Amino acid sequence: MCLLSVVQALINCEELEVNVISSDSVKANVMKSSFYLEDVEWHDIKTEEPISNRPLKNASNFKRVLTDVLKAVSGLSERNDLVLINTVECDLCHLLLRNLVEPLNAIGLKVFIGIHNSYLFMSGFPAEVEYSLKKFYRLPLQKRFRKKHIPSFLSSAMSAMALNYRKAKLRMIAVSVAGYYVFGEQVITPKDSKARLVFSAKPVNLDIVKLRRKRINEIVYSDDKLVFTVTGKVDLYRRDYISVLKSFEHIDASKFQLVFLGELADPIVRDLVNNSFIRSSITTFDRRVSEDEFEYWISKIDFIIAPVSEIPPYGKFKISGNPGDALSSGIPLIIPQCYFEGNTPLGTLSYTDSDSLKEKIEELIEDRNYAVSISNQALNRTHSTADGFETSDYICRILGNT
Repeated sequence: MCLLSVVQALINCEELEVNVISSDSVKANVMKSSFYLEDVEWHDIKTEEPISNRPLKNASNFKRVLTDVLKAVSGLSERNDLVLINTVECDLCHLLLRNLVEPLNAIGLKVFIGIHNSYLFMSGFPAEVEYSLKKFYRLPLQKRFRKKHIPSFLSSAMSAMALNYRKAKLRMIAVSVAGYYVFGEQVITPKDSKARLVFSAKPVNLDIVKLRRKRINEIVYSDDKLVFTVTGKVDLYRRDYISVLKSFEHIDASKFQLVFLGELADPIVRDLVNNSFIRSSITTFDRRVSEDEFEYWISKIDFIIAPVSEIPPYGKFKISGNPGDALSSGIPLIIPQCYFEGNTPLGTLSYTDSDSLKEKIEELIEDRNYAVSISNQALNRTHSTADGFETSDYICRILGNT
């Protein structure tokens, strides 16, 4: 979705000719999406799935892919053209630096990199924050080493070494490129002196946006339940579902519907939901939600709740999918106060804890005029984004100056 959002913004720049180069698997998935843009030149590169416990084989395959990408870019570009690399945050980022970024710089192309997690590119954080972030990002690496039956003390040390090595290479990439782009204006980047672009995390869904005005009118003139949702796979790794459930359990269940719009994967959340006395007002899914199902439910939703975790610190260092879903569809967002750090966009409500969240929800349920005003703000912001006032004009100007 991030890639499609970038493409949607770039095609509105009249003087840009846009070519997209991706893996064959990404193109196959994108072509199934309602956001797929048929009038963009799309070039796919044959890839192979990584093989478990075959790092040398995987590295060889990745080098071959990078060679093919470099050939494709070189054949389509001239000196001073722009190359946007959607992500560089991979296990083999040292190969990406050596086999793609450096050669592109050498032939005079201006490289912009997408930063999905700015912590990996930066340093100098307070000791407490640094400790928590290192612990968070080492955990998945440590689990991978443990799966290979490596003792705990060794897997811990190896994960620390792997994280430090990856951070060092990513910072080398950041130093060498012409600029960065992120998917939220509040996300920080390594060096302010470099060109910086801001994209939405998800393309604007014009079909859903058209339905929003009708739904907003229904909020005022009917006694329908307000529908709240949390989008994405249901787990406690990234989102605080416990506080959400606690908030709704103190509200009259006849006045709302709560939808967890993603696979209910976490056993703790599943038990809490199944044993909750508001179970009849909660909709869940025991499988991955298809895109058609997702769009169906999004068209019926009144508010998206984003109970994002503080570690990793979503908002400052990386974006969450929930704000992207809200902006894409013109739906108001309810999100922890720390996400935007005071610069809360129109159509967005913030909360501090489960009691604060409960108060926000109750106010929306009881005061439909207030709910409508917030909904109109969100819809207007999305219209503005779709018209290019927040993204395309700004992006075209920055790219033109570059």
